[in-house]
Order: sequence, then C-alpha cells, then structure tokens
Amino acid sequence: RSSDLKNFATQAIHTGQEPEQWTSMAVVPPITLSTTFKQRGPGEHAGYEYGRSGNPTRNCLEKAVAALDGAKHCLAYASGLAATLNIAHLLKAGDEIICTSDVYGGTQRYFRKTATEMGLKVSFVDCNQLKCLEAAITSDTKLVWIETPTNPTLTVIDIKGCADIVHKHGDILLADRKST
Repeated sequence: RSSDLKNFATQAIHTGQEPEQWTSMAVVPPITLSTTFKQRGPGEHAGYEYGRSGNPTRNCLEKAVAALDGAKHCLAYASGLAATLNIAHLLKAGDEIICTSDVYGGTQRYFRKTATEMGLKVSFVDCNQLKCLEAAITSDTKLVWIETPTNPTLTVIDIKGCADIVHKHGDILLADRKST
C-alpha cells in the first residue's frame, strides 16, 4: 500500500536523527569516529565510553532500523560473526541449535568449534527439505538458523515453510543473509 511506503520513507529519513540530540543541532547526524569519549570521572561517562560499546552514529542507525522493522530495539554489529556470537550467547548449555547444512563457513566453524565448547548442541540439517527440519526438532531445540540464499551454493530456502514448522514447536527461527 502506498500509505505504508510513505510511512516507511518518513521513518527512514527521520527516526534517530532528531537534531535536538546534538549540541550543534545538526540536521544530518554527524559521523562519530571517536573510539574513546571523555568521562566526568572514572566510570562516569556521559552516555558513551568506547566506540566498541556504542557511539552516537551507531545509535542513529539502530533507532532507524528498529523503526523500519517495527521493533523496539536494534543492535548493529561490526560483522556477521559478531552478531552470530551474541545470538548464541542468548542460549544456555544444553540448548540446541539446528543450522542449515549449507551455511557460510565462518558460521559453521563457530557452531562446530566454539558453540559446542560452550555446551550448546548443534546439528546441521538440510532445511530446504522441510520434512528433514521437522524430524530434527527436539525438546532441546531453541533456535533454528537458516541462511538464504545460502553460501556458497545460493540455494533459496523457504522461510515461511521453515517458520511454520519452527513456530509450531515454540522455537525461534533466525534467517541470515550473508551473500551479496
């Protein structure tokens, strides 16, 4: 609908970019390149400490993306693997991740080598075969990780079909898109 597109465009150019948040009242958010920020005293920061934990530019991006997706919050990461690590850390030892078998090599190595050392169970399944996905889900499954199009073969996975199966079991479906 055109009204949805108009709202999308308005949110895309305004959310997170309010000039009142800057002492300069800049209409276009400034790009913050600083890696460290002055503190009033030890541990007394004015909103930012180090670039790795946040900065004004990234906050603008996160607010805009959250608004565009209709979400309360958004987290932006410097790499896909940084996001992968943070998502995996939401789970606890004994939880299972089902990951599509055709997946980016870095994701596969992380799940096989690091996540399993944290006590997570990881199984790789051809999620393009919905019956295989359905059969693989157990009571320990908490997260199903698909990638579409997949890397390296660019297979397109049926996101809705996977979502229907995963949500029926009360689990979370994550759809990653690494290929460009």
